[in-house]
Amino acid sequence: MADDGIKSVFADVGRLLEPRSIVVIGASDTPGNLGLTALTYLRRFGFPGAVFAVNPGRESVAGERCYPSVSALPQIPDLAIVAVGESRVAAAVRESAAAGVRAGIVWAGGFAEAGAEGRARTAELAEICRASGFALLGPNCLGLVNAAMPVTATFASFLQETPQLLPGSISLVGQSGGVISSCVALAQRTGVGFRYLVSTGNEAVLTTSDFVYAFARDPQTKVIAAYVEGLRDGDRFVAALAAARAAGKPVVLLKGGASEASARAAAAHTGALAGAARVWDAVLREQAVIQVYSMEELLDVALFLNSIDLAKLPAAPGVAPITFGGGFGVLAADQCARLGLTTPPLSPQHAAALKPLVPPIASIGNPFDLTPMTYGQQEWMDRLPQALDVIASDDAIGAVFFQNGAMSRRADQLVEATAQFRERTGKTVCVAWPLAPAGVVDQMRARGFHVFEEYARAIRAIAAAASYRRACQRVAARPAPAHQRFDWRRATGDPVAGTVISEHECHRILASAGLPVARGHLALSLEDALAAARDVGFPMAVKGITPEATHRAKAGLLVLDVRSEAALRDAYALMMSRAAAAGFTLDGVYLQKMAPKGVEILVSALRDPTFGVMISVGAGGGMTELIDDVILASAPVDTDRAIELLRSLRLARGLGGASFAPMARFVADFSQLAAAAPWRGFTLEVNPVMWTGDQVVAVDGLLLIDEP
Repeated sequence: MADDGIKSVFADVGRLLEPRSIVVIGASDTPGNLGLTALTYLRRFGFPGAVFAVNPGRESVAGERCYPSVSALPQIPDLAIVAVGESRVAAAVRESAAAGVRAGIVWAGGFAEAGAEGRARTAELAEICRASGFALLGPNCLGLVNAAMPVTATFASFLQETPQLLPGSISLVGQSGGVISSCVALAQRTGVGFRYLVSTGNEAVLTTSDFVYAFARDPQTKVIAAYVEGLRDGDRFVAALAAARAAGKPVVLLKGGASEASARAAAAHTGALAGAARVWDAVLREQAVIQVYSMEELLDVALFLNSIDLAKLPAAPGVAPITFGGGFGVLAADQCARLGLTTPPLSPQHAAALKPLVPPIASIGNPFDLTPMTYGQQEWMDRLPQALDVIASDDAIGAVFFQNGAMSRRADQLVEATAQFRERTGKTVCVAWPLAPAGVVDQMRARGFHVFEEYARAIRAIAAAASYRRACQRVAARPAPAHQRFDWRRATGDPVAGTVISEHECHRILASAGLPVARGHLALSLEDALAAARDVGFPMAVKGITPEATHRAKAGLLVLDVRSEAALRDAYALMMSRAAAAGFTLDGVYLQKMAPKGVEILVSALRDPTFGVMISVGAGGGMTELIDDVILASAPVDTDRAIELLRSLRLARGLGGASFAPMARFVADFSQLAAAAPWRGFTLEVNPVMWTGDQVVAVDGLLLIDEP
């Protein structure tokens, strides 16, 4: 395989996935012993390499010689399966590494998930591996399976009822052994096997990212599936996803365990709106990952993509549901619409060409009801191939979807017609056949089809395929924006954790970065305010500034539309009295020129602990928390990407033909500023940015530094 320039970022997992020899440490003949299970599986499924057992208390296990230590083995094995309790794991890994073994699997729990003592065990284990270059899978994992070799370095219970492993071209990695083993077991029932199955567990050393990258480079992997609960190496994960996308391999991902981001939600809107689930959504969209929301959907999409020619992914959102009677086509049209697909009518020319090829009572408006006459009369069955070619030749159609029913007559002919059609068409072909006659589904599978048992599940898979193609095209067309530098240390000094940088200082920072801000002045006295009013200009907003109240309107420290010196005196007095009543100490009273009324936009940024600096764009002002209209993206972005973000908001629907360029420039420049922020935890928020035609101006601002 060609070097993609990032290979050194990832661990070499070759000995884990393709071992030529294996040692099982801790095997015994005791019923229920996991080492015995490993030996039994390796023997039963036909691992082609040498297998050794190590247990100083045994001379033999399952009829095979047992060695007292790894160093006593006749050769250095590629892989060590450490099947001992948590208290003995570190010693076993240390002994294996010292003997020259460079890869291993630890099944035992009692590590990072088991409190302080478990975390200490994890740290010790990780250090042993780092010092010796030992590639460790686990601990607290189910191990791995290579169905092609085969390697069954696992104690997964589904193998007890599995007569043989079916090799395939889907590789699956997950942080839950139960989820991924269930996926493989269910797929095997449909006659489809997997390439690799990897359970990563606590990820003390190797992570999901290492295996996604390995699958991306594996020529026998066509589709990558993953179950992820959390990551500690977001940058490596993004790099692995990029490698998969560059290799043309779809990644289908099920995310579990959403939680809130670390930003202080009480002090800024951003923390409340930018939860961890939204950050994940943003990153996965950017990397063209197909995100699914159940194990069943993970299987559906992965198996469907595995069954089709990826060069024929839907080039258009149009779907042609084909039925042979009933209202299922109408339901399919509704389901397509909900998932962003369409069921467009054929062009007049295509409709005219189709009409003589289908029964006279057929409906050809899309969806296409070809009626039971098609398979009831040989005349119409003979014309079906031509009819399918006409439908598929319309440029508006990206996928042809067969919704077959309980048809017994000429079912074999329909199988053959569908298979031949898929071979010659350039469009995606999908089949659902919930009431198929006996043996028909097996015939379809033998021809390479994944046959859905439900129509709606099939449509979801078509939508996933279509969205994947569009996402890949968007990412390929989007150049990476250049990072610009900004001297944050000079602008803010060395803040401590919990620092709140108030609006007037925020505006100074924004202005120094070249962003437009409303004219303002921090007054330290009434006299200062009256003198500054001439420069700021009426009408103005008057704001009480204190880090103790970051939501000024809620605290009563905001007066808008002040239009005279007399009104300014009243507003100043009101600020002082309200601050005193609440026990606040004001840094001053901020006078700010009122911006012309326009569309209020929230623009903010935070550093996500997994994926780094993210920006959010959404409805601002008083609408921020009312309508929850926000989208996130990794920073920085360029103006084209900023326009995409703005257009995706619900508020954009009411903007008509307004130019998005001025606001997009603000978002792009803001994202450059945020991306340069040096702190491990921060939130930078401008709410609102007032957008009026070609004029954009920052009206409010707040910077919270949680962790320097």
